[in-house]
Amino acid sequence: MTNKRPADVRNVPEPDPRIARTTQALGTAIIELLRERPLDDITVQQILDRAGVGRTAFYAHYRNKEDVLASSYERLFSFLDAWVERPSPVGYRLFPVREFTQHMSEANGVVEALRRDGRLDDIWSLCAAHAARLIDRRIADSPSPSMVPRQIVPVMLAGSLVEMMRWWLDRPDSATPEQLDASFHHMAGRVLRAG
Repeated sequence: MTNKRPADVRNVPEPDPRIARTTQALGTAIIELLRERPLDDITVQQILDRAGVGRTAFYAHYRNKEDVLASSYERLFSFLDAWVERPSPVGYRLFPVREFTQHMSEANGVVEALRRDGRLDDIWSLCAAHAARLIDRRIADSPSPSMVPRQIVPVMLAGSLVEMMRWWLDRPDSATPEQLDASFHHMAGRVLRAG
């Protein structure tokens, strides 16, 4: 994890451009290195060399390589928060499934590296937790379905989303990102209208 609590990381003002360049370079470096070797075999020095960043700058922002990787997830979660507001053919969305699917498709090498390293389940847990928080915010003003306690709905929908993504990653030709987005929101709509 980073030196800041996750809530602080996502709610900080825009960083100094130099800090943004440094953290972006470090994040890019660890992703590139993950495609080449297991995380356990990656050293901080290799990350520094790949990013062209000094040790002092690294330790000003991170404690270790796991912090750099966690920061990459936090950046993705920030993008998801922004993407959900974009116009969509399915209308109002609870989660940016299309964009998330496209990102996962483009990051397939990293996904496979995390799977190889036995770290993918941890990532799915983080994604489910973030999706549940985002969905909870999106349905805050919706009436609770009478069949399902309100506080369970975001967790149920986030779990369904993550399982759909896991299923899709093993068979990417089975559906397009747009089809997954429409399917998830159709199912979510039925859950929200249940009563």
